[in-house]
Amino acid sequence: MITLSELPIRYDDLNDLYEHTDQTFCLNRVSVPLDEDTTRGYFMMVRTGLNDGMRFAAKGIFLDQRLIGKIERTVYENGCAELDLIVRKEYCGKGYGTEALRQFLALPENRTECDSYCAYIDAKNQAAIGVLEKNGFEAKRNFQADVITPQGDAYTLRTADGVEYIREGETE
Repeated sequence: MITLSELPIRYDDLNDLYEHTDQTFCLNRVSVPLDEDTTRGYFMMVRTGLNDGMRFAAKGIFLDQRLIGKIERTVYENGCAELDLIVRKEYCGKGYGTEALRQFLALPENRTECDSYCAYIDAKNQAAIGVLEKNGFEAKRNFQADVITPQGDAYTLRTADGVEYIREGETE
């Protein structure tokens, strides 16, 4: 059974999660092992609930007390919350991401703090499309984005084809 809980604030836990995540279709790819300074900044966002002044929340996705993924949201000034979800590759395709997103959207704070939700995904990421559509998201527009990915001391630049998915919020 999937449960959502506070994200462990440990470098090793987060690094292990990213190390076992297939980032083939991620728009923004993370270099592994994770940079400790960047990771400290991320943990500060988790602790304070703020991402550059915007409301931020992150939850760990657990299966039998094992961290198998994470889900997070950043709420923009217009009330739209951008979502991000990753799941360890050995747990992909088993419905865990779909269930985690369903539980996350049902949390009281996500039902009152957000007017709508958006997710930006690689157009080839059929798994993410399925997770979003099963949770009531609709494709709104296609886009192309230039994405910079750190690689050691250098960066690579690529153009990604993506799809913006939107779901209107449900306030109580």
